[in-house]
Amino acid sequence: MKRYNLSEIMTTAHRTYKYVGKKQGETFGEVLKSTWMLAKVALAMSENEEKARQASIKKASEKREIVLNTNSSFNSLDLKWEDMYVPNSRGYMGSQYCGD
Repeated sequence: MKRYNLSEIMTTAHRTYKYVGKKQGETFGEVLKSTWMLAKVALAMSENEEKARQASIKKASEKREIVLNTNSSFNSLDLKWEDMYVPNSRGYMGSQYCGD
């Protein structure tokens, strides 16, 4: 069963009735009803946000696992000059193109 903060709902309804409801000609019951509807919508939205957040965390962890399981020799830093530059990679005035 969903739990609502009744104190917050009543204070919000009273504040809304005091500052807005009287001026618009609404009764306290109408304002309380609209406040309850807003509380229900807010709870539903927070549940959807929680599901979306959990899904994004799961997706990020899957990506992290993929990155960690890549071939370690691909990411090695012990590269030599010959691995990066081929003999015919000299350009204008001796510049070397790495190929990236």
